[in-house]
Amino acid sequence: MKIRQKFSFYNLIMFLAPVLMIGVVSVVFLIIFIMKFPVEELSLSRAALLNPVTLIRAFGQFFKNHPGSISYVFLWLLICTVIIAVSTTVVTRLMVRSIERPIKSLTDSVESIKNGCLSFEVMGSDYDELNELCEGFDEMRRGLIAADEREADMKRERSLLIANISHDLKTPITAIKGYIDGINDGVADTPEKLKRYLDTIRRKADTIDNLVNNLSIFSKLELSRLEFSFAEGDLREPLRDVLEGCRLDLDSAGIRLEAELGDEPLIVRMDAEKLRRVFSNIIENSIKYRRPESEKLTVKARKSGGSVYVFIEDDGMGIEPAELNKVFDSFYRTDESRTSQIKGNGLGLGIALQIMRRHGGKLWLKSDGLGKGTTAILCLPSEDGGGKKGDLQ
Repeated sequence: MKIRQKFSFYNLIMFLAPVLMIGVVSVVFLIIFIMKFPVEELSLSRAALLNPVTLIRAFGQFFKNHPGSISYVFLWLLICTVIIAVSTTVVTRLMVRSIERPIKSLTDSVESIKNGCLSFEVMGSDYDELNELCEGFDEMRRGLIAADEREADMKRERSLLIANISHDLKTPITAIKGYIDGINDGVADTPEKLKRYLDTIRRKADTIDNLVNNLSIFSKLELSRLEFSFAEGDLREPLRDVLEGCRLDLDSAGIRLEAELGDEPLIVRMDAEKLRRVFSNIIENSIKYRRPESEKLTVKARKSGGSVYVFIEDDGMGIEPAELNKVFDSFYRTDESRTSQIKGNGLGLGIALQIMRRHGGKLWLKSDGLGKGTTAILCLPSEDGGGKKGDLQ
């Protein structure tokens, strides 16, 4: 109910309540007065009732003849006054309390928030305006709770980031220092051994460089400061560049690369450099989470239904269906008991997903479970509008 309507209701009660009670009291007093005093002495005619002067004289003479009747009149007036005062006070108090209750609830809520307590609920009100205010305040409280939870999650992620980055930096740096000490101590006493040492140092430095780049890209994406330079181009070109660059790592891991990119250009609006990062992160994950019996990595690209799709399929460790969406969370790692020897900061897939979204595209994973490999599917809008609709496998 609106405040104006509620106040009108209380005003009506404030008027009717004393009128009804005074009417009842007046009837009772009139009966008692008639029974106790000889009112027939008044014997007023209709003309006398219409003449105020005559009426006042008649009542004056009656009260003069019966002085005790005056006390009844004063008692009646006193009771009427008390009725008016009490009824007005009660109705006013009810009206005030109906407003004070939600206001006090809001005041207590403010104090609770000032003291850092959000585990309460703001009570509503019978007044529509105050009820909207209470609901808005409670919504703000829930928003503060959500903000606190997000802040706590960010703190945990920052702590985990520092721990993971520290480990990922320490491992290659320790290795580099060890190989440099070996060179200085003359352990690499042949050109072949020296070359192997230097190649290892270079790979460890590349690992550090890749880690720093991932961290820089992640920070800029989180702050929406990563600049994109979009242009129409053939998606196969950055994909070929990445596959060529990863070929040595795949060969070292004993994984055979099978690429089916087709002969038809796959024109999309893209930032080629950023998409290289996406392809590189996904393929690096496939290498990192391979199994001893893993044999191949299959990469396919094609156009379907006005979109361009890239499929990167491995026969590695696989992912439980329940974890397919979680792996895109920053710092998330799959089953620790099975990957305890695989060290990583967990940023790769999260970065890839954000870059794809900035391209207006999608990225998702498919896996039938542990030990059954994983397929990453990337989808971007095609710029030439060609292609026929078909089912994705």
